[in-house]
Amino acid sequence: MKLSEDDIYRTSTQFNHWSFTTQQLAAQRLKTNMQATERVKANVARQRAQRLQQAESDSLSSGVENGSGANTPLPDRSSDVKEVDCLTAEEELMIVDEFCERALALGAHCQFPTEVTASCVQFLRRFYLYNSPMTYHGQNISRTAMFLACKTENAHQSVETFATNFSKTTAEQILAPEYVIVQGLRFQFDVKHPFRGLKGGHLELVEMARGSYEGPNNIEDGMTSADLQARMLTLPRKAHEPSAKTSMQDMEKRLTSAYGFASHILKNAALLTDAYFLYTPSHIWLSSHLLADEPLTLFYLSIKLPSHSPLYIKLLSTLRSCAALLSSHRTFNAQRSPDVDAKHKARVKQLIEKLKSCRDPDKVDLVKLNQAQKRDAVEGEGGFDESKAKRRKVERETYQKESDNFWGPELPKA
Repeated sequence: MKLSEDDIYRTSTQFNHWSFTTQQLAAQRLKTNMQATERVKANVARQRAQRLQQAESDSLSSGVENGSGANTPLPDRSSDVKEVDCLTAEEELMIVDEFCERALALGAHCQFPTEVTASCVQFLRRFYLYNSPMTYHGQNISRTAMFLACKTENAHQSVETFATNFSKTTAEQILAPEYVIVQGLRFQFDVKHPFRGLKGGHLELVEMARGSYEGPNNIEDGMTSADLQARMLTLPRKAHEPSAKTSMQDMEKRLTSAYGFASHILKNAALLTDAYFLYTPSHIWLSSHLLADEPLTLFYLSIKLPSHSPLYIKLLSTLRSCAALLSSHRTFNAQRSPDVDAKHKARVKQLIEKLKSCRDPDKVDLVKLNQAQKRDAVEGEGGFDESKAKRRKVERETYQKESDNFWGPELPKA
């Protein structure tokens, strides 16, 4: 049985649980937004009603103490009837994208390996596919996602050491949302990145340029490595240009330049778009190389697949679609317009201000929620019910006592 890398990828959780079409992604984000909007409005209304009830109670109590309860004015309800202006699905995506960009900056600042930062960004994008920024703020989630990525990518450090990367952040704040994120990720931490594929393809192209390539090829029978080298050294410099003779030294410089630009795309645009949801790692790295140097990439593909094959035509169409997605991101052009960046930052700042007024009040303090869960408190419509925690404690003690009566007490330690 011949097992290819593509066959292995199709058995992964990334392919089976985190691959979507564009329509599926849009539908899921809309569903998440609608559910979060309903929850936020309901929880805000409940808290407003509780505050109003408490204010009325305090007012009546104050009136009775003063002997003038009948004439005590009740609190004004007009300030509590304002409808909560929640984020739309598109606005939520912009906020998620912003915190993904901040995660990239954080990874660079902390000098984490590329795989750690990349996994963190994908954890964020996966988590917010089924959770809303209105429910869980991106700043709280991104720090813990980075901590999880460090453990996943074998760059683990203690939570106390990790917390020192942030000002005024405790280890408890890092750990508080950890289980929430793990649940949101469905306990699936494996992220297959396109970096290794790009490196492998680059090394193959270097071997072809040097005339020492001995890998499989689908060109005419009898084509030697020297023939491949000669053909490669006559490739056009740009797409739709005539062939041009290139020296060995210039070709190596060209390969290095293409690899550097493709690597830049993978570390930025590929992470900050939906590429991981829509395409395989092989599609992504080939698309980034296609954007970096189209003639070289087409030559490489022709070595792997006959150009007249239906699979070649289908693959090239997919790669061009992926390339269009990657090139549409702001980070694709290194010399982008300052005006575009300024407008983007202003829009993001406006949305983050809007987020402050439409957060789920029950999920603001994640540390407190985590402590309540550890005390066995049970979450209900009005928050965590501490009375149920006491009942659970009694049940555990009763069970332990019955177990001791049946099996006998624990043996003393030697």
